[in-house]
Amino acid sequence: MFNPEKLLGGLIRNTTRGSRGGLGSLISGGMAIGALGVAMEAFDHYMNKPQGSAAPPTAPGGSPPPPPPPSSASGRSAATPPPPPMPGPPASATPPTTTQRSSGSTDAVLLIRAMIAAANADGVIDQTERNQILERLQAVELSAEEHAFIVRELLSPADLETIVAGVTSPELARQVYSVSLMAIEVDTPQEAHYMTTLAGRLGLDTDTVESVHRSLGLE
Repeated sequence: MFNPEKLLGGLIRNTTRGSRGGLGSLISGGMAIGALGVAMEAFDHYMNKPQGSAAPPTAPGGSPPPPPPPSSASGRSAATPPPPPMPGPPASATPPTTTQRSSGSTDAVLLIRAMIAAANADGVIDQTERNQILERLQAVELSAEEHAFIVRELLSPADLETIVAGVTSPELARQVYSVSLMAIEVDTPQEAHYMTTLAGRLGLDTDTVESVHRSLGLE
């Protein structure tokens, strides 16, 4: 099964800035809205899911069944009134619609491509870099589809024009810039030029760019 949100979460968790705490600053600052937040929730849920057998089910409403009635002196069960009806289970939140799930997956794929495109800003992702990325994702236990997707993107990264064309909102634009910045160290002229060009094409003003850099500890 292809789960782009889980895959994106794994990539972010394994970036230097994500593990250093910058991601937490972004989330506390509202960056978790949209695909980025969904990705982190999906990844955390996957990594924290219980292992082993599940606990036996309880009665409806979450309470154990009532104890049997006490026996009378004559050995017969004393007549007791029937127990009150058990409360029903709490109403669950409205599940996301198919359109919402599809939109979230599309945004997650875009953010994955943005990270890989940024990593390719200096012109090439060599075999060593590809192997390092795949090794960092071992904890996510990639499915065959997810592994094939990552390898395909690493071999043929999307260009900047393709990334920008997929952005549909100012919030998504900020997320694209943020994950791109997480993916690289910006220690070459090519990477610096890429990030400057990306910010301009995404329509991010100077205040927004500086806010993202501060959130990631890059003042």
